[in-house]
Amino acid sequence: MEITKQPEESKVYKKDLSEYGQILAVEISPFVLSQDIILIGFETKILLGHLKIDEQLEFDILADFKHESRCTSLTISPETSISILPNNIIFTAAGSDYRLRVFKSDLRRDNACKVLNGHTSYINDTKFDPDNNFLVSVSDDNTAKLWETEDFKCVATLQLTSPGVSTCWHREDNSKLLLPLGTLRFTTDCFIAVGGIAHLGFVKTMVRKLIVWECVLITSFCSVPIKNNLIFTEAGGHIRFSPFGELVAAVNGLDGTLKVMHVQNNQMKLSVPVTLPSNVSWHCRCPIVCIGDYMTLMFWKVISK
Repeated sequence: MEITKQPEESKVYKKDLSEYGQILAVEISPFVLSQDIILIGFETKILLGHLKIDEQLEFDILADFKHESRCTSLTISPETSISILPNNIIFTAAGSDYRLRVFKSDLRRDNACKVLNGHTSYINDTKFDPDNNFLVSVSDDNTAKLWETEDFKCVATLQLTSPGVSTCWHREDNSKLLLPLGTLRFTTDCFIAVGGIAHLGFVKTMVRKLIVWECVLITSFCSVPIKNNLIFTEAGGHIRFSPFGELVAAVNGLDGTLKVMHVQNNQMKLSVPVTLPSNVSWHCRCPIVCIGDYMTLMFWKVISK
């Protein structure tokens, strides 16, 4: 893996994956049990990789899975682990054919794929709850669907007032699911959102501004932001908060930049040019942010202090 030093106390690691085509989606596992597992989605294939993080970062490909349509979203089950035998790999991929595919593998002979039908437009985000009871998916068809994980039957369809952009589960209460019409971090003491106005738990957004709300409960009135910072001059792109909430990474293909900011002091920790970026993903333990930039897998280690 190529290593290049960057200013502002950050390092960049690059892995050329041009033999597979353009990188469309990346996802580093958010769960400690599988914390070094990474998924990379392409036009007709998904790579399963393993990260080795020491003084340097190494990346190994463990397996590849055939995917029958263009990958739009990836999420890893909390039951995934390669530290036990047999290995247990469970993840979900959303495709441009409006279908979800649940992959299960032991990385040997036992491989299975279950196709979930139900959405009628592009699926923008999917998440397993931390107890692995449910999978949620949100779509441009103005719905969110809950799938129970025993046999992946749809147990509920929630009607939204506009396309669902992202979703997340409460960190301490898995019975609470947040369905913003934008990007929102659900914590115990505040909501942190990107763009727009918070109303009835929803955020209508264009990824340009970082707005932080001080509130505890979802209310029926609009709360007042305590911070409002312009990140990009152009709308669109992807944003992801680090697991500890100190840093926020935003990438914008129209602006051609990946930026990482400190939430509290607004300090810009990283600003680098990108060509054709995918979404953003963080390592759950280390301050490492990852994107696919056209055909190159890119990692930056960002010092938050």
